[in-house]
Amino acid sequence: MSDASAQSPAPVTPTPPEPASVPGAFTRFLWFCAGADGNLLARCPTSDWVKYQGIGGIVLATTVLAFVSAAYAFYTVFSPKTQTALEATIHLGTAAASTLAGLLWALVIFNIDRFIVSSTGKGDGSERITITEFFQSMPRLLMAGIIGVCISAPLEIRILKPEIDAQLELEQNEYLVELNRHAEGLIQARRDELQKKVDKAQAYLAERTDYFEKRRLEINTQRRQLELEAEGKTTNGIAGRGPAWRDKKETLDKMEGELGRDQETHNQKATVYSADISGWTKELGLLAQDLARAKQSNLQQSRHLDGLMKRIHISHEIGGFVPWAILLLLLAVETGPIFFKMMLVTSTYDYLLENAKRLATAKAGIEVDAQLLLTETNEEIHIDRFHQVESRVAEEKRRAESEAKLAEAVHERFRDAAGKEIREGDGYKKYVTEE
Repeated sequence: MSDASAQSPAPVTPTPPEPASVPGAFTRFLWFCAGADGNLLARCPTSDWVKYQGIGGIVLATTVLAFVSAAYAFYTVFSPKTQTALEATIHLGTAAASTLAGLLWALVIFNIDRFIVSSTGKGDGSERITITEFFQSMPRLLMAGIIGVCISAPLEIRILKPEIDAQLELEQNEYLVELNRHAEGLIQARRDELQKKVDKAQAYLAERTDYFEKRRLEINTQRRQLELEAEGKTTNGIAGRGPAWRDKKETLDKMEGELGRDQETHNQKATVYSADISGWTKELGLLAQDLARAKQSNLQQSRHLDGLMKRIHISHEIGGFVPWAILLLLLAVETGPIFFKMMLVTSTYDYLLENAKRLATAKAGIEVDAQLLLTETNEEIHIDRFHQVESRVAEEKRRAESEAKLAEAVHERFRDAAGKEIREGDGYKKYVTEE
């Protein structure tokens, strides 16, 4: 026996694993950005650390770009439009509000990106992206693409800002010239209209003045003829106020009466025309001020030609391939983590994560795919077992059965006692009411 024991191999003591390096705070933050479990990753090889550091770094970079994009877009939209594009200075109040808006938007994008990346599985565990994996990731890719487009537009106009400002100021000046030309045309048309009214009214008054002057001359001539008739200095040579004189006198009275009535009517019209001429003349004098106010308004309107959409339009006009390159870059950055997740090979972290999930499931008394049923069409149906639930159901079922049995026993004892009372003498009166 001593020989046998001497020949038996000595027990092998397992070599303790080398202590892994401790991840730093920034590394854990990148893991958080990638939606990974830092406690599990800390137990994994360095290669897993690097993978999720890279994914988290992309998410973090997208968040920073989203902040810059949103802040600049907010400032472009809400900044005061009091200067031209090249003269514009930074408005501190709007800049502070834009910074806050950018932070809020960056947090939203960070949350969405983190959800997209964390919800994207490892696919089939190989580096090859299959058609099935691609189509399963289409909703996430679509959402990431939309985010990339929204982020890229403000970034491209910020990158091309000097060129956009130069082109924008040129268009602002051209727009101002066009607005002023239009305003001058309207003012000139109004001036011509008013001057035409004034000239027409003055011409009418002058014409009526000449008309009444001619009628007064005619009346004076008729009055002179009447005097000559009375003096006998007419063609008949007979002095006195005879039939001829009376005819001339009647004609004169008629002419004077018509002149008086016409003059009264004209005076009323002349008063109205004079008031109109005064108002029109006053308005003509104010047209210069109206033109100055219109030009000031046009200046402000031309400076408001500095919105986000206008800058994006100019950037696509003068930027050539640059806006598209920025868009493609942002799309690559935004969708990259999704493709990287599908290209990751099953690693230690994946096994540890799956193990942690199963342990949590087992602690809850859940047995996944505990039963497999086959339908008539040979379709497999997997049925999970929830043992804690089943145990609670069984407990409640036993409690209900026990209560039912106890109730039955109580009722049985009651029936026996009541029957005995009814059989003995007048005991039935306790249970029977007589009316």
